Amino acid sequence: MINEVVIVVIRYQSKIRWFKGERELWILDLVKLRDAFIENGYQVPELDDSDRFGLHILDENYVETFLDKIQGNEISCSELSARLESRFPSASSWWDVADLFPIMFIDFDAKSVAAFYYEGVQMEKYIPQHWSGEFIDFANEYPENIFPDDDKFWVKGDSDLLKVLNERARKQ
Repeated sequence: MINEVVIVVIRYQSKIRWFKGERELWILDLVKLRDAFIENGYQVPELDDSDRFGLHILDENYVETFLDKIQGNEISCSELSARLESRFPSASSWWDVADLFPIMFIDFDAKSVAAFYYEGVQMEKYIPQHWSGEFIDFANEYPENIFPDDDKFWVKGDSDLLKVLNERARKQ
């Protein structure tokens, strides 16, 4: 697996929280991922307790245990905002600050996953049973009641820095 550190958004009990961690940490159903490799003829070791704290399937039943284990991975919206503000003046497009933006929105309240990334494992495909997953630009397309502007570090009042970056790229 790729040891890429990514940002994700978690919605749980109607609260938005931000986390960073290796991409593999956010594959909610490691069993499905492992089975997909086996179905394609690959030999894959058994999952054990060293794989994501023994939580091979991460769903609404294990969210509190998981959040407790990864509390050191939480990153504040204000920290992400400060990082964006420092890099924004020299950024010519979203690509220059892509590492700050979330690739996944995990909604434990609605049992859904939205993913938006440019490479790697299809995060939205390996999800628990009875969950829904989609590849969608959730940063721009999710409604205010699910992902409020107040929780988006790139939105400051009437200014949406993500839209500004996308406009910069179009003008080049």
